[in-house]
Amino acid sequence: MASLQILKGGEEGKVIPLTGNVYVLGRNPDCTIVIPTMNSVSRYHAQITRVNDRFFIDDGKFEEGVLKERSRNGTFINNQAVNARTVLRHNDKIRICDYVVVFRDEEGDEEQESEHGDQTTVEAMLDHSSHVLLDQQPVEKLRNLIEISGNLSRTLELTQLLPKIVDNLFNLFRQADRCFLIQLEDAGNKLVPRIIKTRRPQDEPNARFSRSIVRRCLETTQAFLSDDASRDDRVQLSQSVVDFRIRSVMCVPLVAADGKGFGVIQLDTQDRSKKFTQEDLKLLVCVANQASVAMENAKLHTDALLRERLKRDLELAHQVQLSFLPRTVPVVKGYEFGGHYESALEVGGDYYGFIPLADGRLAVALGDVAGKGVSAALLMAKLSSDTRFCLSTEPDPARAVRKLNDLLYEFTSPMDRFVTLALAVVDPANHTVTLVNAGHLPPLVYRRGATELQDAVPNNVSGLPLGVMEGYEYNSCQLPLHPGDNLVMFTDGVTDATDVRNTQFGLKGIQTALLQGGGISAKSLVERLVRAVHVHSTNQSQQDDITLVALGRVDVQERGA
Repeated sequence: MASLQILKGGEEGKVIPLTGNVYVLGRNPDCTIVIPTMNSVSRYHAQITRVNDRFFIDDGKFEEGVLKERSRNGTFINNQAVNARTVLRHNDKIRICDYVVVFRDEEGDEEQESEHGDQTTVEAMLDHSSHVLLDQQPVEKLRNLIEISGNLSRTLELTQLLPKIVDNLFNLFRQADRCFLIQLEDAGNKLVPRIIKTRRPQDEPNARFSRSIVRRCLETTQAFLSDDASRDDRVQLSQSVVDFRIRSVMCVPLVAADGKGFGVIQLDTQDRSKKFTQEDLKLLVCVANQASVAMENAKLHTDALLRERLKRDLELAHQVQLSFLPRTVPVVKGYEFGGHYESALEVGGDYYGFIPLADGRLAVALGDVAGKGVSAALLMAKLSSDTRFCLSTEPDPARAVRKLNDLLYEFTSPMDRFVTLALAVVDPANHTVTLVNAGHLPPLVYRRGATELQDAVPNNVSGLPLGVMEGYEYNSCQLPLHPGDNLVMFTDGVTDATDVRNTQFGLKGIQTALLQGGGISAKSLVERLVRAVHVHSTNQSQQDDITLVALGRVDVQERGA
C-alpha cells in the first residue's frame, strides 16, 4: 500500500496511508494533507493523484481537474522542480518549502518497472563513470561537445587547456552564471581554484565556491545536482551559498585513472528561473570525463618535460663535477700515483685531488661528504675549492685542515652535515709523507715485503670530521716512504660494497685484493682494488660513491729487473 512518511516539518515519522485518489497538500485547513502553518507554503500548494494504481504529483492549485495557478515557492521531487505532472516512485522525496515527506510504494514500483520502464525523475547523483547517451542531447549541445573534445585533444599545456575547458562550458550551459575549476593540492588537503569565470567579469575577484558541495562531490566521486542549494537538505548551508545567492548548481568530479578524484568542475546560477536539468548533469559528466583525461595527459606531459630537464641538468652537473677531479695523475720523479672515482648517482659527494705545493711538495686529498645526490655534490664543490685555498695559504698540513674545518663549519652546521677527509702531503726531497686524518677511514700503508697492510695514522692522531666543531685542533704524523712502499686511501663506498648475501667487502676484502699476486705499484693497486669491488658486488646496485687514491715510491731495482 502506498503512503507518505513525514521526514521534516512536524510529526516527523508519521505515516499517511494513500488509500484515496486525490490528496491536496497545503496550509489551508480544508486540504487533505495540511502542512503546518508556514508563510512560504501556498494555501493549495500541490496535489497527488492516483491514476490506474499509479501516483502522480502536480504543483499548484486545481479546480475541476484544471490547473489554475502554480504554488508560490514550488514543489520538488528529489530536489528537482516539478514543472509538469510527474510520476512518483518508491523512496521519492517530496519537498514543499521546509516540509519534507517520502513516498513509499515498493510493490507498485516493481510493477511500474516491469510494465512501463523508468519514467520518473532521477536522483540527482551520478557516478562519474555513468554512460551518457549522446544521441539524446540536442544537436547544438552535441556540436559543442564535439568542439570541446577537439579542443581538449589539441593541447598538452595546462595553462592553455584549463581556460578552454571553462570557455566551452559557458557556451554549452547558457544558464550558468559562474564556473569554477578546482583541484586538490597538498596531498588532498587543500582546494585550489585554478580557473574562476563569471558572466560578469567584475564579479570574478570576489567569487567563491561552496566547499561543502565540492567536498561531498570529491568524497563520493559522484556528480551532484541541486535545484536550489539554499534549500537543499544535502548541502550544509554555507556563507558562500548565502552571499552569492547560489540557486541551481552542478558539481562533477575530475577523476584520475586510478579512480581517485583530483578536482571538480562546478557550475551554478544566481537566478531562480535558471535551472540545470538532469540532462545537463549527464552532459557535464561527459565533459568532465574528457577533461579529466586531457588534464591527466597534460600533467604526464609536464612531468615528462620536467624529468627530461632534470636529466639534462644532472648530466651537466655530472660533467661539472668531474671537472673538479684530476684528469691525469701528477708526474713526480721517483713516485707513482693512481686514482678512481665512481659516483652512485649522477652526482656524488666524494672528492679527491692532487694539489702542488711550495718547495716541490704535493698534497693528495681524499674527502667524503655525508649523504649523496645534489646537496652532497654542492658541498663537494666547495670542499674542492676550499681545500686548494687552505693548502696553498697554510704550509703546515694540520693547521691547513683546521682552517678548512672553520670554512666549512659555517655551511655544514645549519644542514647537520659533515665531511671526512684524509690528507697526505708528499715531500719527495726527503721521502716522507705528512698525514692528517679528519674522521676518515685510516689510509693503509704497504711496506715492501710485508704480508699485510697497516693503518698509516695512529688512533690518537685521527680527529673529528670537518664541519662538526669550529676551531678544532688537528694533529699530524709523518711516515717515511722507502722504495716499493705504497699508501692507499679510500672512501666507505669501497668497504661498504655488498654481495648478493649482503656481505660487505670490508677491510678484509681490501687486504686480500691488494696482496694477491703480481707486482705492486700505485696504479696496479687501484686497478686491482676496483676490479675486486666490482666482482664482489656483481648483480648488486651501487649504494655509495666509490673513490680511492694510491701513491707509492717506485722501487728502482724492481723496475730494472
